[in-house]
Amino acid sequence: MPNSQPDIAIVTGAASGIGRAAALRLADSGWSVAAVDISDTGLASLAEHSPNIRPFVCDITDPPAVAEAVKRISDEIGSPRRLIHSAGIAKVGQLLDQDPADTLRLMNVIYGGTLHLIHAVVPAMVSRGGGQIVLLGSIAGWVPVPEGGGYGAAKAAVHLLAETLSVECREQGIQVLCVCPPAVETPMLDRMRRDAPAMFGPRPGLTTDAVLDSMDRALARGRLWAFPGRGTHAMWTARRMAPRLVSRIIARTIVRQ
Repeated sequence: MPNSQPDIAIVTGAASGIGRAAALRLADSGWSVAAVDISDTGLASLAEHSPNIRPFVCDITDPPAVAEAVKRISDEIGSPRRLIHSAGIAKVGQLLDQDPADTLRLMNVIYGGTLHLIHAVVPAMVSRGGGQIVLLGSIAGWVPVPEGGGYGAAKAAVHLLAETLSVECREQGIQVLCVCPPAVETPMLDRMRRDAPAMFGPRPGLTTDAVLDSMDRALARGRLWAFPGRGTHAMWTARRMAPRLVSRIIARTIVRQ
């Protein structure tokens, strides 16, 4: 990648959680960060921490808005070298107890939002000679989690998108990484605990720093997948190598709920 150009990153979901932690880490390391979120108050609070952070309010489910935001970022700051896409939502509960519209909204935000960002960001990266795309997946997209079926399905779609993108964009100088953590201590996890306490509480989640450390290592090694947290990679391997056994364990967990 050309070294003459400044390090510019777009971070989505930057108002809270993993996105906020990623924006602050990059800014502290000297990156110019375009912080993207639908929450203007959350972005304003974030921008107070560093002059390297510029807020951009955007709804990632709105394709024209995403395209306009990325254009503004490229015009005002420069073409991005890295995208960290962590924006997302969650809704938990038994799948058949939920309104299908709510499940489809998860897909629209998690997968659809990812697709909109990719279409807008990749050309901007190619214009500068390449870049890095980091997508936030989840172990829940590999191993079904009780009361997390809709969320897991949307994350599984992101996983396949990441794998496809890594092949299609490799010759354009685009490195793709999909980070698949377990539960992480964020405001979103707090909401999931309130909605499904038997499943998500009170066990502590992974720290955002642990997720970002795993991301940094995987980027440096040119990996497609990162599985932060103790046992996460083993869980992924077990699902691939012994799917029937894992399915039986999950079924017993569901019955106990």
